[in-house]
Amino acid sequence: MGQYADLESLATPVRGVYEYWEALPKFQGLPLKSSLDPVDMPLEYLPYVFLVQLEYNPFAALIRLQGTYINHSLGEYFTNKYIDESTFGESASTILAGYEEAAIKRAAYVSQEEVHAISGQTMVIEAIHLPMVDEQGKVIYFLGALSRISGSTNHDHEFRGRRWDVKAVNKIA
Repeated sequence: MGQYADLESLATPVRGVYEYWEALPKFQGLPLKSSLDPVDMPLEYLPYVFLVQLEYNPFAALIRLQGTYINHSLGEYFTNKYIDESTFGESASTILAGYEEAAIKRAAYVSQEEVHAISGQTMVIEAIHLPMVDEQGKVIYFLGALSRISGSTNHDHEFRGRRWDVKAVNKIA
């Protein structure tokens, strides 16, 4: 995750959810999960939203919410399922490592990834992953949004996923 994302180049729903997250009340530099209220989020972004709850010792990630756009685009319904081999196959360990690193760094990040839908269609998606804290300042959730960049049944075998930090977030000692 070394470089920083250019927010202007992000897909509209991804950028919109970032702007909503950025406006939330902060605690120790990050938005409080308790301040998240979908009613306050622009309605046009809700179908693109996902919410991941983190567990520690051992580290795990539970998908608490997955918007309807994601459901229909992927043909997969992951709400209330863990990110593991049964849901994300061999990509699960990479996804979990990304969340764990971002939670430790207290950093938001953008990822561009190739995903395979049940229909057999392959698509490139862009997602933003935004950390949220509890009242003790511990990163316990990631609010995110996903948007499809491209897709076809003839996918590019040369595509490599990419990740960028959105910005450096002050670490709390």
